[in-house]
Amino acid sequence: MRMLFRLSLFRSITGLRYAIDVFLGTLLIWLTFRSLGDRNPVWAIISLIVVCDPDISVAWPNFVSRFSNTLIGCTTGILGLFIIGAKEWLLAPLLASTILICTSIIKRPGSWKIAPATSALILTSALAENSSLIGFEQAFHRVAEVLFGSLVALLVSVALSKIFPHSFEKKNINKT
Repeated sequence: MRMLFRLSLFRSITGLRYAIDVFLGTLLIWLTFRSLGDRNPVWAIISLIVVCDPDISVAWPNFVSRFSNTLIGCTTGILGLFIIGAKEWLLAPLLASTILICTSIIKRPGSWKIAPATSALILTSALAENSSLIGFEQAFHRVAEVLFGSLVALLVSVALSKIFPHSFEKKNINKT
């Protein structure tokens, strides 16, 4: 019973810490993008949520994975548009090649879905508007937002870990 209480309390503290991280990060992202005239920083906020973690040893690999997968997806999407153009038949081979590239470079299987999703977003945006230029714009915009959101997540996680160290939470739970 006592162990169950400790585990429950630890999860509550960790959940509260994660909620504070996401709250502060979202506020920072929202205010920054609003001041730049961007009223929809969805990729930055998604990246914040995916990367943020009360444990810095988890947040750092999340950051590396999120950004590298987005970069791979954008690169393959841009190359596909540049070499072949916005063609419907390109979607399936583009996604398959993105997956092969991603799985040979990235060592975190759960994150492999980000790269092909990014490639799909770029190509389908170009197809919907019948313009490769739209795909290029989408790629650069997404990379910028993902990088910004991921950096904010990392900075918030590091800053709050100085105030509320993860090891402090674990030590206090073990004392109860």
